[in-house]
Amino acid sequence: MSSIIGRFLFLSCCALFSVAFAATSASAADEDTIIYTVKRGDTLIGLGNNYLAAPGNYRIVQRENAIRNPRFLPIGQTIRIRRDLLKYKAENARILSVRGNVTLLSGNSSGAAQNGQIVAEGMRITTGGSSFVTLGLSNGSRISLPSNSDVRVRLLRSYILGGSIDYDFDIVKGGTRSKVVPHKNKDDRYRVRTPKAVSAVRGTDFQSRYDSDTDRDFAEVVEGALAVGTASSDGVTDLPAGQGIALSQDGNVIREALLPEPKLIDPGKLQADPAILFAADPAAGESGYRFTLSSDAGFVDQIADIVTLDKQASFDGLDNGNYFVRARAIAGSGIQGQPVTFAFKRRLNGVKGSAGKGDDGYNFKWLSEGEGKRSFHFQLFSGQPGGVAIADETALSAGEISISDLPPGTYFWRVGAVQYLDNEVSTNWTDFEKLSIAP
Repeated sequence: MSSIIGRFLFLSCCALFSVAFAATSASAADEDTIIYTVKRGDTLIGLGNNYLAAPGNYRIVQRENAIRNPRFLPIGQTIRIRRDLLKYKAENARILSVRGNVTLLSGNSSGAAQNGQIVAEGMRITTGGSSFVTLGLSNGSRISLPSNSDVRVRLLRSYILGGSIDYDFDIVKGGTRSKVVPHKNKDDRYRVRTPKAVSAVRGTDFQSRYDSDTDRDFAEVVEGALAVGTASSDGVTDLPAGQGIALSQDGNVIREALLPEPKLIDPGKLQADPAILFAADPAAGESGYRFTLSSDAGFVDQIADIVTLDKQASFDGLDNGNYFVRARAIAGSGIQGQPVTFAFKRRLNGVKGSAGKGDDGYNFKWLSEGEGKRSFHFQLFSGQPGGVAIADETALSAGEISISDLPPGTYFWRVGAVQYLDNEVSTNWTDFEKLSIAP
């Protein structure tokens, strides 16, 4: 036991644990104890036979609790029993959603992850670029991995004594988002570790991340609360909902309020162009943004995730359908702020045009892409865009139109692709294009 497990420990404010900095070892997750209250008829030998993986280990419990007679236990006495001594039942996680290149490693074997597949204790999960996976746990909690993450399932078990659960995940790189249901048992545990931290919670919504490029650990609390202890200070500091923490390699700890929900520009608009675009209206303190797409409001089936220093994010290759976008503003510290979610509809109805001089006047042409029945609407304005069009042609079926006898001047034109799909009608206009005709 030579080094400290993490530089800070997150504990639930719902039921605070005592904070201790234990030594790092292969069984460090099992070295905590479960408290058992003696009932009528209990003996230490009987408890060993019923609840310990090796019945003879009752002697360890006897020694650690200073019990004289293993055949006599006063009713109501409390006994501390180390978790690593207990019998347990293996718990499983099930893959709820998988996108892209997600790999499961078990021992020396590996394979592509599949929807519905069982993930067991000891397995390792990796996600490639533009790849995502969400696991559902037996108690109803969920853990999601974004792109370029590597997470080991350290523990997935429930103890025979008391039926408490013990879930423990190691983030080697990348991150997780956990949606943890409130624990039913006082000895239940849900923990997520990063290289310099371990987060233990009892019902909350939070992120844990490790940025290998900067060697920094992060946690952001959206719902619930955490208590934070550090190796360099005494006591416990509450980290309520709406706050985040960052830990650098040199031990510097930054704790700050999460930035408020970012303001997005028309996030619910129909996404008809080939590229899906979302843009933020920047506010003070916002140095970047994280945009995540999903097919469901709970972000179980994540599709894409972009972190950008720009105010705008672009996504390609999205099929027609109904989706959700979640955005977070990123502070200069790297801590990601409160999320905001919007629904949007994707109906590809792309159109782009060009204009040129022909033998019989000026030719305006356009190309379009998308499904459903389609027609086109052409408009030409003199002097400036808007106002009354000098040419306004609707219900065009061809991809071009010619106009002769245009006098010298400045013109603006555009074309709209009218799409009839799923009992809906929508029009996607090109930007105004300028056409100058010299005398």
